[in-house]
Amino acid sequence: MPLKLVIRKAIPSMVVHCVDGEEIWASSYYTLYVSKDGGETFSKVTDIKVQPMMKMLGNSRIISRAFRLGIRTLRKLKNDAILVNANGKVLRLANERVEVVYSFEKGVGPLRDGWCEDEKGNIYIGEYFLNDTRKSAVKLLKSEDGGRRFQVIRSMKGVRHIHCVQYDPYEKKIWMGTGDRDEECSIQFSEDEGESWVDIGSGNQMFRTMSLLFMEDYVYWGTDTPARQSYIYRYMRRKGSISQLVPLNGPVYYSAVLENGVKFFSTGAEGNSEGKSAAWDTRAHIWASLDGIKWEDIISWEKDLWPHILGYGRVLFAHGQYSKDSVFFTTQCLKNVDNISFCADVRNESGS
Repeated sequence: MPLKLVIRKAIPSMVVHCVDGEEIWASSYYTLYVSKDGGETFSKVTDIKVQPMMKMLGNSRIISRAFRLGIRTLRKLKNDAILVNANGKVLRLANERVEVVYSFEKGVGPLRDGWCEDEKGNIYIGEYFLNDTRKSAVKLLKSEDGGRRFQVIRSMKGVRHIHCVQYDPYEKKIWMGTGDRDEECSIQFSEDEGESWVDIGSGNQMFRTMSLLFMEDYVYWGTDTPARQSYIYRYMRRKGSISQLVPLNGPVYYSAVLENGVKFFSTGAEGNSEGKSAAWDTRAHIWASLDGIKWEDIISWEKDLWPHILGYGRVLFAHGQYSKDSVFFTTQCLKNVDNISFCADVRNESGS
């Protein structure tokens, strides 16, 4: 196995959200932390104010898992403000002041790769809620003032929810992925800050993804298909062609890339989420590749209890600028490693 993952540090009861060089933002339940030394030490920044009962319940890992409590995701903006998604709200932290800037009508907020900031400082958020009946329109939000106010720029019917909204630093585009049924799946991009959208593919499970990975010549994604075979795909920017690369063990969730070009996708363990065939793998994995063609299963963990009640087994990658060969990720709802963040080095043992 040419690529080897070597764990350098484990941080219990902590979710690492953003990496910006030596500065790392993380959370534990409803408390924000920051590290200025690459994750060696963390200092408390603030507690997100919630009702006393909610805070007490959130401090229980089992209860917080069952009711999806606590801080879910976080973004550090170009203006140094921090946006936090917790309990169905978006909160903005700036100049030691925390204020609610948006409340979702349904659901708990975007998925981990369901919001982003472009090069101009515009912020985009995609709604994610169960929407089993498909009766509700799903909204794409935008802020043009540094996350102080959000407005709806797109309202979509005919999709269940938005999986990802991501900024492409190479072509300065906003990309979006939707799901879940065949006719609801699409991958599309906008070149004009969300005014219009171009479909690169839709109407098939191959376009059902939760995370896109951007490189100079290619866009990669893995399919979030619990009841079918999952694959990694690659879109060639110059030709607009799509290649199916490798089959994976389960639904693909999130992605990351290092400065040295090592690329990652994580797969989840969902149990019997979309039919009997969905229970064919009970482990969450990290897959890695140096060249984008050959992908290796470099580490995995067994799912713990009751995926539908206590959450799917998953691996969350931190956002932001990684160092040459170190990656931060958090494991959740997995046996013996629930809610633990790791800093790991990735070594190329082939020598190439």
